[in-house]
Amino acid sequence: MISYDYYKVFYYVCKYKNFTKAANVLLTSQSSVSHTIHNLEHQLGCRLFTRNNRGIELTPEGEQLYEYVAIGCEQFLKGESELVNSISLDGGIVYLGTTETALHCFLFDELDKFHLKYPNVKFKINNFSTDEAIDSLKNGVVDMAVTATPFNICPNMNYTNLKTIQDILIAGNTFCHLKDKCISLKELIDYPIISFSNGTKSRDFMEDVFRSNKLLLSPSIESATSDLILPMVKHNLGLGFIPEDMAFESIKKGEVFQINLKESLPNRYISLIYDTQHPHSLASKEFQKFLLRHSNV
Repeated sequence: MISYDYYKVFYYVCKYKNFTKAANVLLTSQSSVSHTIHNLEHQLGCRLFTRNNRGIELTPEGEQLYEYVAIGCEQFLKGESELVNSISLDGGIVYLGTTETALHCFLFDELDKFHLKYPNVKFKINNFSTDEAIDSLKNGVVDMAVTATPFNICPNMNYTNLKTIQDILIAGNTFCHLKDKCISLKELIDYPIISFSNGTKSRDFMEDVFRSNKLLLSPSIESATSDLILPMVKHNLGLGFIPEDMAFESIKKGEVFQINLKESLPNRYISLIYDTQHPHSLASKEFQKFLLRHSNV
């Protein structure tokens, strides 16, 4: 079988109608190009070029071959160009697994800034639970995961905390009698509580808080995602724990208010999780660096 490199040299010689120009484009010598064409002619059993005072011209056999070689080479070159763009900052794709909390408390702002700097980079964002985001990273579905603590990671994974978040207790106007009070978690048991679904990491976190105070968290309403807790609190279905950043605008508008607690809730973090054995495109590497540069922990 004739080497593709022979046809590539043939293509550029035809394109420029000059051995020296073809050699310059191919970053090789004129003698190397001449040798390649000689070998190609020998393997095909026919002359492809003739020389005259004006340089070189294709023979009829050369013309016939070029019709097919040009199509093939141009397709290969186009494919190479598109591949380079797809893994570069001019057209790369970042595959990201994240959670509602991470999106609202950190990622939306950072994605906006990154897009302004690299408008041609595309994102494939999967909205997962914490465990699902880490599983997708483990299985190579995403390049990285951005989620809130707590979480459990595999041995080959690393993480970096990007932002500190503080959970607060909020309520709607039906519970306005609690506005100026400071209540304990024990007193909170007498009120309807909206919390995350059982088995989620955020639910585990709140259960640990209650357990450390010798209390049992028994919510009246459970939500799979953090973005559903706020509207349920607005509609006075109960009191809810939510990151302060997610409640800020609604508190400012007077739609909900923060209840002061006697106990201090531990800080949590928005964290970047990555697999050290997972290969990354240029776009993915740059986005990781971007997030780390904008960390405020």
